[in-house]
Amino acid sequence: MSDFRNDLETRSERFELAPGALPRMLERRRRKQRGLRIRAGVLAVLVAGIGTWGAVSAFRDLGATRPGASPSQGVDQRSYALIAGTYTKTLTEDDPIVLANGMAGSYTMRLRADGVLILSVPPGFTAEGTSPSGISFRLSGDRFTTNAFVNLTCEKTVGVYEWDLRDDRLTLIPSAEPCEVRAALFGNTPWEREP
Repeated sequence: MSDFRNDLETRSERFELAPGALPRMLERRRRKQRGLRIRAGVLAVLVAGIGTWGAVSAFRDLGATRPGASPSQGVDQRSYALIAGTYTKTLTEDDPIVLANGMAGSYTMRLRADGVLILSVPPGFTAEGTSPSGISFRLSGDRFTTNAFVNLTCEKTVGVYEWDLRDDRLTLIPSAEPCEVRAALFGNTPWEREP
């Protein structure tokens, strides 16, 4: 600051300042610097807020696909409550896919209202073990999406089905299903709801 004042005094020899002009100029400079700092602070807070909002949104979306995560608020919660329950079905070796993959036997599927699918497989279905874990499902209108067997047989894919529940029979019709094992299990025959 003293260098600035000395510089001004040296240059002022060339012209005459009005009385009190130097303190007013210095005050204007301080106000301008203060304004710049305030604008930079507001901009930093704004950028941090947008970044925080983006991170929260990303984690919220990520959380919606986690098993046990509540269905998103935009989805009709009544559909999840309606479909929730325990279902069974038996696959036979009449289907070549069932035969080739050792899938014959009785299956129990429990659909929870929070989007978790618990599946018990028969002992012969050794490719997936006795109790696959980390399975979730999502409903969107008449669409049923699941990640069952995503880490093993179905190679990081999800299956999309049209679902219909009538007379305690849950029918899942494949609409976009790249995995034949999952299609054979979910889409072959209706699931019967246990009382």
